[in-house]
Amino acid sequence: EKADANKAPVTANKLGWMEGVFMPCLLNIWGVMLFLRLTWVIGQAGIIQGLLLMTVANVVTTVTTLSMSAVCTNGQIKGGGVYYMISRSLGPEFGGAIGLMFTLANSIAVAMYVIGFCESLLDMLT
Repeated sequence: EKADANKAPVTANKLGWMEGVFMPCLLNIWGVMLFLRLTWVIGQAGIIQGLLLMTVANVVTTVTTLSMSAVCTNGQIKGGGVYYMISRSLGPEFGGAIGLMFTLANSIAVAMYVIGFCESLLDMLT
């Protein structure tokens, strides 16, 4: 019993809402589109409309990220990742619908990231 009394309490390393949720969500949502396609968007839409489009997209992204931060702070997430968190916070009906959309969005994002990587690689090689 005395050995247990001498042990220091174990504390978990918490990132908080900013480093643990907000920034990873923003980086994932912006991804390739912001950094590789910005010049193409400005070229197609013009400076004013392009900047307006990017501003609206950033506002939507920020609201989505803040909503995700609010859902994440509702309790401890054990296992299962994002789907587990959403289905436990919002219920199985919303969780299933959002899980399907999440799967579709991730599959499209992978394709977009591969195309962005290949375009960057081609630019470096030529």
